[in-house]
Amino acid sequence: MISDSEKKEILTEILESPEFKESKRFQELLGYLFEETIAGQVPKEITIAMQFFGKDSSFDPKEDPTVRVYLNNLRKKLEHFYFTTQTYHPYKLTIPKGHYQVEFVAAGEKPSLPGRIPLSLVAASAIFVLIAFAAGYLIRGPGSDDILQETASPIWQEFVAPHSRPTLILLGDFFFLYERHRDGTPGNFVRDMKINTPDDYRQAIKQDPSFARRYVQSDFTYLRPSASWGLNQILPILQQSGNGYSLKLASQFTVDDLKSNNVVFLGSFKTLYSLHTFLHVFGLDYTIAPGSFRVRGESGDSVKSFSPTDLKGGSYEKDFAVVAKARGPEGSTIMLLLGFADSGVIEASRAATDAKMLETIRTRYKSPSSSDPFFFTLVVETEGVNQAIFESHVRHFVRHTSTTQPANEDPSDTSRSR
Repeated sequence: MISDSEKKEILTEILESPEFKESKRFQELLGYLFEETIAGQVPKEITIAMQFFGKDSSFDPKEDPTVRVYLNNLRKKLEHFYFTTQTYHPYKLTIPKGHYQVEFVAAGEKPSLPGRIPLSLVAASAIFVLIAFAAGYLIRGPGSDDILQETASPIWQEFVAPHSRPTLILLGDFFFLYERHRDGTPGNFVRDMKINTPDDYRQAIKQDPSFARRYVQSDFTYLRPSASWGLNQILPILQQSGNGYSLKLASQFTVDDLKSNNVVFLGSFKTLYSLHTFLHVFGLDYTIAPGSFRVRGESGDSVKSFSPTDLKGGSYEKDFAVVAKARGPEGSTIMLLLGFADSGVIEASRAATDAKMLETIRTRYKSPSSSDPFFFTLVVETEGVNQAIFESHVRHFVRHTSTTQPANEDPSDTSRSR
């Protein structure tokens, strides 16, 4: 049996989580329903409408779906909280569908072991792989000769060195809206390529106030197949150390995560969310439409621009993979594995874990000592179809130190065909 004090502790943790911290209205609504339930009341739709939303006695739930829409979104937020939290909860706060009172249900599950992927993410990754094979694409898994075996690798040294911080892997998830019907009820999900964060959504409303009447921010999110492939590449590296790792959606990332974690981001430029504020430390800048990015040289006075384009139309495409590592705030280390499409993200994951790529870098640039952190930005051009990459060429490499001048590679020297 769970006590009222334990229930309040669970509520406090939820309200202070990133999922609710920036949604004051949902914080207040959940707090209201909790207090009503604890007081022995059974909240009704009309009561919530009048007491919480300030509706008058003319409120008609058949004509005004405000309460139902808010409660539906509140349930989604609670589901997302438990999906992304790293803490095991023996009891979960829920609001059963068709009802408005808060319930605490025994989880009935054993906690996940440290360093393991939550079952729901494993299932999602498996689905991605099955879809890729079903579509006829061969995704090459990592072999023992391809994955870096040395824990002293300068690319991963801050992540795998003894007594380093645990690693937080951020999976770039896509931002969705949903259409708002005239009666206020939600309609179909919508993906606007120019709106990739809540800030973008607010900016769109500022430019066109009618946008808010037509589209509403959704809690739905989506991971591309490259997330599964990338995890398959980088997890063997992190498993070599005993520092531990965890997973989180990029949309749920906060700066506080950097206080106790190193971070590896895996995804598209479009899914960086608040991480984009740190791009300057990598010498990076980008635009979504048209898609392009720029890399600043070590001296700061030279800039190289890259833009992915379709080479032959259809699904045959050119993309750029970016592997970048730099020192973040709070003494953290941040690594970005970026692309515009799946092919770029997959190649970034492969390049960061490929011993041949490391050897290329070591041959052409001074190998850093243990006292000289290996911070850099690497750009690799890729060509292929969806997740199948046929060719890749190193196009640019710069170390973020004062001892080595940035330089460009000759693509013909490092091309690899598959």
